[in-house]
Amino acid sequence: MKTFLTTHRLIICEPSSNDFDNLYNLQSNSKVMKFIGNGRRNKKEARTGLEKAISHFQKHQFSLGSVYEIDSGQFIGRAGLIYFNYDDNQVNIELAYALLPEYWGKGYATELTKSLILWGFDNLSIQKLIAVVHPDNIASQKVLSKSGMINTSVIKYWDKEVLQFEIYKQKSDLN
Repeated sequence: MKTFLTTHRLIICEPSSNDFDNLYNLQSNSKVMKFIGNGRRNKKEARTGLEKAISHFQKHQFSLGSVYEIDSGQFIGRAGLIYFNYDDNQVNIELAYALLPEYWGKGYATELTKSLILWGFDNLSIQKLIAVVHPDNIASQKVLSKSGMINTSVIKYWDKEVLQFEIYKQKSDLN
């Protein structure tokens, strides 16, 4: 496990093929995937997603990685930054996360989001970060709002209407 980013309580690791079992457990969980993409993923879909994350990291030096608690060393989810929908032919960088249900309500999503915003603005030549969230995912909307992101529009993503949140570098007061 190579560390990509460390927060107060968490570590985000670079994506690795060794992450597959943990990621499949996360992405096959119906509670976790209720508001993400087309829902639960099978092994082939999870493997394809992991391969995209690894390739993205190799090309850009940032991606979605596995998240672990520092104190326990337990896998808790996945988080990171990617070119929106892994499409580096457009300019938007997306912040994304997904946590196992037993780690919800601990402030981890907000901690990850704030840290990823800071890392993105400090390390990438960008002025804006985006996140997309299902309209019924109130908890994630609150996380994004607490982290300084603003709901700016409704867009189509995975053939569903989702809310797009944005934050601009000059408006980020997380430092």
